[in-house]
Amino acid sequence: MCRSFGLLAPLFVSSLLFISSQARAQEIAPPPPIDPGVLGAPAGSDAPSPGTAATIAQLDEAERRDSGRKLEVFWIDGEVGGSYVNMAQLSSKSLGIEQTKSGGPMFGLGAGARLLAFILGARVRYNALSAFNMWQLNGEIGFKIPFRKFDFGITAHGGYSFVGQLGDADFAMSTPTNTSAIKVRGFNAGLNIVLDYYITSMFSVGVVGFGDFLYLKRPPLDVPAGLTPAEQAEIDNNPSLYQKSGTTAGLQFGGALRLGLHFGI
Repeated sequence: MCRSFGLLAPLFVSSLLFISSQARAQEIAPPPPIDPGVLGAPAGSDAPSPGTAATIAQLDEAERRDSGRKLEVFWIDGEVGGSYVNMAQLSSKSLGIEQTKSGGPMFGLGAGARLLAFILGARVRYNALSAFNMWQLNGEIGFKIPFRKFDFGITAHGGYSFVGQLGDADFAMSTPTNTSAIKVRGFNAGLNIVLDYYITSMFSVGVVGFGDFLYLKRPPLDVPAGLTPAEQAEIDNNPSLYQKSGTTAGLQFGGALRLGLHFGI
């Protein structure tokens, strides 16, 4: 009998170890998968649960309140500042204008559309210079980078420039001249650097600095009638001022304060 017990003892111990291992395996079994429907989303869907969506909406609303901004679609702004023009700074050939350097107040009005950081618009500027008045009609394209309540922007512009008023004393001739017939026309191209602060989502204040390349041209002029012999002799000695067109290439610099209105969704 002792011999039988010695043979059965190892089998009994092995059975106990097997049963114990099975019990432990059942105790550490992984939990069943979570049903997405419990969280508020349909099974097999990647959509966030209502709780997650609400959290995201709250974060977006907090960001909007912090910056006071909306998604801007359309804008309009006005400028008041000054500009300096040197029309013969780069080259001049028979333009016939005595005072090519001039400065004075500048007024501007612009409008356009915005898609995120991309800007597209148009602008008119009036330069009330000391020697002459010059208008500029430009198109603008560039970008503005928003940061909370600030916008920093760089835009390129280009368009048409013309001298709107030229006084008799500004034309470099002592002979009689119909200055209203002098049409100085050309084009300009340059850059704007802008910094705007949004007081509200609709209203902003800011500053702008700009630089332009100018190329202007004057067509030939008609020789006035009824000249004295001395005046006619002066024209004969300087025929280019009347018989030939004049050109000039120069630079323009300026800056202004600006007020803006912004419309969005």
